[in-house]
Amino acid sequence: MEQAEFENMARRTWLKAKETARSLSASEDEAEDIAQETMLRLWTLRGDLRDATHAGKLAVCIARHKAIDCHRRKRTVTINDAKGYADMGLPTPEATLEDKENMAWLRQRLAKLPTTEYEILRLRQVEKRTYAEIAATLGITQTSVSTLLARARAKILAEIRERRI
Repeated sequence: MEQAEFENMARRTWLKAKETARSLSASEDEAEDIAQETMLRLWTLRGDLRDATHAGKLAVCIARHKAIDCHRRKRTVTINDAKGYADMGLPTPEATLEDKENMAWLRQRLAKLPTTEYEILRLRQVEKRTYAEIAATLGITQTSVSTLLARARAKILAEIRERRI
């Protein structure tokens, strides 16, 4: 391809390269830089270009690769040595293990409750049911629900206090 022919198709090719870069989420400035680099690369290859169609296809390919390279350069993450594991807001392995042990202990204590107390506690605390709904479900009075719920809570609280001593 001769210089005059290259200059004739340069504007259309530059626009294709810029459009390709923009379609790959490059900013306006980055897209212009990518299009410019693409045109420089095409200029060095002008002797091997067959026609404007070939140049356009090659420009799209070059622009796509340059846009991908640009994204890769942006995504580099540096490791900040000053920031430790505890700074990340994640629980430590010890805290995670302690939470698991506490949950196992609580499940074991809940399993020891009488069936009705356990059921009332579960319906109220987990399913967020009202006293009236619980009474209707279990076929008991609302006063009984209130009394049994208070008993179940008191038993669990007493066991928690014993465990902490």
